[in-house]
Amino acid sequence: MPTIAFDPRTLVSSTIPWRPDPSKRRVDAPADCPPIVILPGFGNCARDYEEPFGPAEDSIAAALRRRGFRVYTTQIERRDWFKVGRSLLSRSFWSSTCTVDPGYRWYLERVQQAVEKARAECKQDQVHLIGHSAGGWLGRAFIADPLYFDSPATEPGVAHQGIASLVTLGTPHSAPPPEQGRDMTGGALTWVNTQWPGAHFKEQGIRYVCVAGSAVQGDKSAPRRSIQRYAHSSYSQVCGDGHGQVGDVVVPQARAFLAGAERVALDGVFHSMSKGSKEWPIEHRWYGSDDVIDDWAHFLV
Repeated sequence: MPTIAFDPRTLVSSTIPWRPDPSKRRVDAPADCPPIVILPGFGNCARDYEEPFGPAEDSIAAALRRRGFRVYTTQIERRDWFKVGRSLLSRSFWSSTCTVDPGYRWYLERVQQAVEKARAECKQDQVHLIGHSAGGWLGRAFIADPLYFDSPATEPGVAHQGIASLVTLGTPHSAPPPEQGRDMTGGALTWVNTQWPGAHFKEQGIRYVCVAGSAVQGDKSAPRRSIQRYAHSSYSQVCGDGHGQVGDVVVPQARAFLAGAERVALDGVFHSMSKGSKEWPIEHRWYGSDDVIDDWAHFLV
């Protein structure tokens, strides 16, 4: 998350403080728990989830391993995201009719590699997918794509045999209505929602859990470089108008839930990993912070 200068006087009315739950119990993974595969968000790389600030113990992967989970991170470099630019050269992008081809096919192939490695090394038939931000909706596409199935589908509309659950962290699960804004994915997100709406494979045994933070309320009239104005701009790209929306500073909470999925709403939780700054007098917690993980990791056991 970028460092943003703002007037601290505006914090009182439009930010939601972190509220730890003293009754929350630490989650411990049983020995036979399926391994976890982390799906990075747009612009992120594998290192952000393994050693974001240098020491590995500060990462979401380390926090999950301390609880006994076996964790694999999809191997993506930050420069890989330039491959999304392939779709910019297509007519489909500008008409908002893209699928995951060609812009995101490379991403799904990396997910497949991570899933197969986790299953083979852990000798498990299934894995849990944890999709951060865009990794959540791309995980939905992966689950449904026959290209990555163990064997050819014998009937249409089946899910990947190797996936036990999908947990999404701050995922924008829908694009703005056409009359309110543009699908910034060139239509790929809209296509995923059209093909596999909501918790689409829930009846086939895949568990869907959507985790969404509420940290800042978007305010279009806030000072230009304030966190509230930044949140308004980010939310507007997701839902069309971010004024008054509450979310994790990047994704409004209302757009981070899927119909039919289990829901976790977390006060004071931000979108991305960050050390914060002296200019930001808020205790920074994100979905992968050690004292936040237990709010959603129990769904994995």
